[in-house]
Amino acid sequence: MNETNPFVSTFETGRHYKVHKSYVYVAPIVAAVAVVFLTLVNGMQGWIELYYAFQKGDVHANPLMVIGLVVLVLVVIIGAFVGLYALAWKNMSYVFDEREFSFYSGIITKRRVHVPYARVQSVNHRESIIQRIFGVCTVTIDSAGGSSNKAVRVPYLQLETAERLRVELFMRKAAVAAGAESALVYDPRADLATAEGMQAHKDHVRDERGQAPVPPGQVAAVPTMWTCPQCGKANTSNFCGDCGAPQPAQVKANALDTAAAPLGDWRGLYAGTAIVGEEPVSYEFGLTNHELLLTTVSHDSPLVSALIVCVTLIVTFAFVLLAQDEVATTIAMFTLPIVLGSTLLIWVFGLLVVLFSFGNFRARRRGSRIEVERGLLARNFSGIDIERVQSIEIRQSFVRRIIGYCEISLGRIDAAGEQNKGNNDSKMNTKGLVVHPFVKLDRVDEILDGLVPEFADRPRRVDCTPLPQPAMRRALLRRCIWYNWALWVTVFIAICWAIIGGFANAGEIRFASTASYAQYDKFMVGSLIVVIVLCVAITVARGVGAVLWARHSGYAWNRRYLLVLNDGLSTSQSVVPRQKIQAGATRSNPFQRRLSLATLQAVTAAGTRATTASLIDVPANACADYLDWIKPRRQV
Repeated sequence: MNETNPFVSTFETGRHYKVHKSYVYVAPIVAAVAVVFLTLVNGMQGWIELYYAFQKGDVHANPLMVIGLVVLVLVVIIGAFVGLYALAWKNMSYVFDEREFSFYSGIITKRRVHVPYARVQSVNHRESIIQRIFGVCTVTIDSAGGSSNKAVRVPYLQLETAERLRVELFMRKAAVAAGAESALVYDPRADLATAEGMQAHKDHVRDERGQAPVPPGQVAAVPTMWTCPQCGKANTSNFCGDCGAPQPAQVKANALDTAAAPLGDWRGLYAGTAIVGEEPVSYEFGLTNHELLLTTVSHDSPLVSALIVCVTLIVTFAFVLLAQDEVATTIAMFTLPIVLGSTLLIWVFGLLVVLFSFGNFRARRRGSRIEVERGLLARNFSGIDIERVQSIEIRQSFVRRIIGYCEISLGRIDAAGEQNKGNNDSKMNTKGLVVHPFVKLDRVDEILDGLVPEFADRPRRVDCTPLPQPAMRRALLRRCIWYNWALWVTVFIAICWAIIGGFANAGEIRFASTASYAQYDKFMVGSLIVVIVLCVAITVARGVGAVLWARHSGYAWNRRYLLVLNDGLSTSQSVVPRQKIQAGATRSNPFQRRLSLATLQAVTAAGTRATTASLIDVPANACADYLDWIKPRRQV
């Protein structure tokens, strides 16, 4: 490796590089299994009928012939997919040109997607469970093309190739930014696509770790190596050999990370050697034991499952108490354990999914980039350049507010192709880049100062100007009456019940006996009471949220940043840089204008479309000052 020239390329300019050959046989098998599974599920009724036809003797067939036919169909399906993917692989390649990265694909319709190095914003990769077994991943390259931009996806790259590709793209971006494209030097020994390059890389790793060659049959003790965040030198002692800086504190690991360390560090069959010599990490943290546990049990999926259990219990027991016939009571009693058991199983499964999803979590600051890596089975690596951060979001759900924890995320421009298809992943994408899923409020400033020190002079919660007194009255009316869905649903149900009762009293609805009419009357009255009780409980909760919102919400801005705080049963803080506000606006309805109030809005480019930070019932004069504050002005 060249120690003097920072622009040493490990990819030859103009050369077409192929994705890994596992694309030809792994991707087709996954696709074929999906097709077969969907066929079986969609035709389940037909398969059951065919099975019963065999049992009754209506259909006669040789079992060996049936098995052979099934195997033949599977072979044909997999063979067709293999052929299709082989053609796709033959026409798929990526190239590092002088000033841009290009990806070629397509069998009939040829496609070329290119990203100028200067516009590269993030290089992420994701490994599904199947991909991780084979040590390959899908790389996503996102540019600064805006929220409508589609990210470039390069499938089935070896992990070492993906890591080199990420380093190469940011190195070439730095060369373009410095106007040093001519200083770019290709080192064949650094190109891991060749045997010479692989051997040179192994020797470099061994030398950097201070390891002497180990005779066959012996095992060398590997000293702990750390990279100095100030000068970037690799060291094995407690102090840097060049600048004398002390070794940074070790990242705290949880029990899951420690117990599953071999699984977390396992790279797969074809992954290759980990890349060393990247830009040094200046700040890094993980999840402690209680943070991982509380993240798991407070996740949305388990909470929704618990809510389903509660509602099911209420409805089932109401049905048991209100129904008088023996059959209905028996059905209800059998339904209760089945629904409860299945819901608890789904809840436990959801806990395991969240647990493994956040296993081996790491967030770090590397140069000008923030990187987040997580997952024990399927791995996700996401990054964002500091210039692409649109906002800082600090959120507390109801449960997290009670125990004093929050979630920290960075608002970012998401390209259309960047959205993951997994349920948990897509939820996380809507929140931006989650840099800590569960952290105590008193650690927020420490984490943000280490991860995004550029936001150090942001306004804090104590700097917020509270809302005026009329905001509480308006919040109570808005949340408890005008926008209270529970109230209006209860009114609608009561009207329907009254109409049905009117028809029953008029004799339009006939009952078999007086006892059946009494049972109907008891059911109607009891169910309406249950609905009213739920409505009152929801309305009281919304009223408490309105009071908390009016008392604790607020706004603040300084020369560079806007802070919007929406409090309540759950809280949300948005810190938005002034230069990232694409559109600032205020709006007011006649009721607000009568009280000299307005709604403050700040629109950023975060998300796949846009994200608006807003606060209702801000004084009109403060809104006028806000509109004056966001006016473009010359940078000093």
